[in-house]
Amino acid sequence: MCAPQVFAQDKPPLPAQEATVESLLTNAGTLAIVRIGEEMDAKMELRLKGRKVYAIEGNMSAGFVAQFRTNSSGELIVMTVSEGGTACPAQFQIVHVEDTGKVSVTDEFGDCGDSPTITLQLIPDEQVTLRFQGYYRLSEEQEPGFKKPPPSTWVYKRGVLNQLSPAPPKRRGK
Repeated sequence: MCAPQVFAQDKPPLPAQEATVESLLTNAGTLAIVRIGEEMDAKMELRLKGRKVYAIEGNMSAGFVAQFRTNSSGELIVMTVSEGGTACPAQFQIVHVEDTGKVSVTDEFGDCGDSPTITLQLIPDEQVTLRFQGYYRLSEEQEPGFKKPPPSTWVYKRGVLNQLSPAPPKRRGK
């Protein structure tokens, strides 16, 4: 005699596991990066006071690298994100948190380098500048015709992110 088999078919799915990756305090409240599910799910959220304000998807890691209080527009936070490989170690995003709780996030940017020089300028206009040295993998140096990539500069000013054009090369003798 065999006992009937019972299958749980109508049970609701288990809630996704959540873990705070990093948090910092802003005038509008705590801003946190929260991982949803397992690390391999590559799904995180940016939350202000526990409320989702932005989905961070497709990245294995994220973290805050700089926080600046501005005179007039709240706080600017530089966040790094990474897909987890070695081909492009890092990209960056600027998170603007206004004192009212409004949050805006730029698209990902950068040259894959993970250690730009980050500065805040307050006068004449508030702006955050990220200067990258020109990222390349060491193995690329062995490739025929390799040229080191030029440095790049990104500026966030008045809610707009722009990449500055590199200066033209100087000509000798002219």
